Amino acid sequence: MGFLNRLFGKSSSKKETEKPEKQTTENTPTFEPIKTELELLERYVALGFEKQIDFSELIEGRSWDADLTRGTITFGEDMEFPIQIIGSFSYSVNTWLWAWANSQSNLPENLMVDAKKLKAYGVQHKIDQLRTPEYTIKQDDLHRLGLIAVGMFNADGYYFADYGSGIMLMTVKSDEIRKNRKIGHYRIFTTFPQVISNFNLDHKNAFIAYLKAKGYLIEEKENKIIGTKGSDRCVAILDQSHRIINLEG
Repeated sequence: MGFLNRLFGKSSSKKETEKPEKQTTENTPTFEPIKTELELLERYVALGFEKQIDFSELIEGRSWDADLTRGTITFGEDMEFPIQIIGSFSYSVNTWLWAWANSQSNLPENLMVDAKKLKAYGVQHKIDQLRTPEYTIKQDDLHRLGLIAVGMFNADGYYFADYGSGIMLMTVKSDEIRKNRKIGHYRIFTTFPQVISNFNLDHKNAFIAYLKAKGYLIEEKENKIIGTKGSDRCVAILDQSHRIINLEG
């Protein structure tokens, strides 16, 4: 679906001209408990996608090197970020293997904290994708796992570390990455259309979760979702199948 090029190549979205706003965390959005992997994706996909585009722009064109002893990944010579290892994908058999199930690699326990929390969540809510040690998966679907991990643990991005025979999925978290974030109001109108063009999900659920995560108040009227945050306003028009057919400010 061309998603790798969008996230780790040159971003096709327009550059923001507004000043970045400060992202607040005082009011944590509340949601109903999640019972499926799709619901997890719908909750976290849009804000994670937004973060991922900014992260990819920050590291664009830089070589990478991971040091599992230090628990970090470096890009170029001047960027170093702490990591969590989520799992790995094998090119030869097209399978996903969770980090907590990878007994042969002797991964450091401190780098698998988030992966083990995902397993615990999957066991608690009977979500097979999170609790099954290894299973067949398409390479493009790794993005779903990356976005879920970023969302659940408030990471700042994920990275596919290609080690030749496969890909190791890592999440990163750093103040340096957050400084590169562009989180203004008009970002909604460039980010969400990209999300729904790349993922098969319920537009309504994903859009409401996105707005809540960005601190917007939500109002639903017939076929409309209205989000307001101070003087900022966005309106999504939906068809009968919950697909967004128009998005305006």
